[in-house]
Amino acid sequence: MRKLLVSSLVVASLAFSSAAMAAASTVTGAVTAVDVKTETVTVDKKVYIFPSKFDLSKIKVGEKVVITFEMKAGKNDATKIEAAK
Repeated sequence: MRKLLVSSLVVASLAFSSAAMAAASTVTGAVTAVDVKTETVTVDKKVYIFPSKFDLSKIKVGEKVVITFEMKAGKNDATKIEAAK
């Protein structure tokens, strides 16, 4: 019984930590670069990659934004960008 409980706890903790790593994060800061061709926005020296459905042409350097992203394969895959309040 004790082995079953310990095994269950180990599996549960691994599953929880994997889910936590995939959770979305946000960053707030001023845009330092926008590249419409590569679908990227740079904030605080970090590059965020957007899917092609985003219209980044309205994002301007110096604008303060909030970017929602997930870290995937060492890249910041952005899912949302909006003006910071």
